[in-house]
Amino acid sequence: MNQKKAIALTAVITLGIGLVIGAKISSLGTIFGGNGGIPTVTPSAYTALLDSEIRGLDQETIEGYLTGEGLGQALPAELNGYPGPRHTIDMAEELELSEDQLRQMQALFDKMHSETIPLGEQYLEAVAQLELAFREGTITEEYLKDQLTIITGIEAQLRYAHLSTHLATIKILRAEQIMQYNMLRGYMEGMDHNQHSSGSD
Repeated sequence: MNQKKAIALTAVITLGIGLVIGAKISSLGTIFGGNGGIPTVTPSAYTALLDSEIRGLDQETIEGYLTGEGLGQALPAELNGYPGPRHTIDMAEELELSEDQLRQMQALFDKMHSETIPLGEQYLEAVAQLELAFREGTITEEYLKDQLTIITGIEAQLRYAHLSTHLATIKILRAEQIMQYNMLRGYMEGMDHNQHSSGSD
């Protein structure tokens, strides 16, 4: 083999080795995030909740429980044509509520609040205790099971308080007022307009 052929062969071999090494480095870069072996940081969508009073609940949700807000717990009723007292009171003029209806509706709303505010406080306290056990590393399976039983029990009471209020609301309103409520709230499409015959005449 002459010198030129030897040099050419050496160049080809060197190029081949370089390509193989390059491919290996590229594949490792993909595995480790493409930053020279440093994994790519992917921030969690929940990092903001680290600063929350109760980790796992944002401040708006906490305030909702403390003030007796529904927080979506009455949606099975609301979205199926069962009005709630708060929005009914807000739309008193559009619904042409009588003075007696408005009085009953306000009493219903006040009763619901008197039940849901203390329940909300109990719920937050129970959730805070569970979160603290995880934070301090003292959580056990037995405690987890017991605390979740307490939490779900309070949740059930809260949902009942909100949903049963919607059931009581349709007993105060006339059928046409219920229909008007659902129309104003944008719920009429796809709804059975004859599903609530329990409204007063």
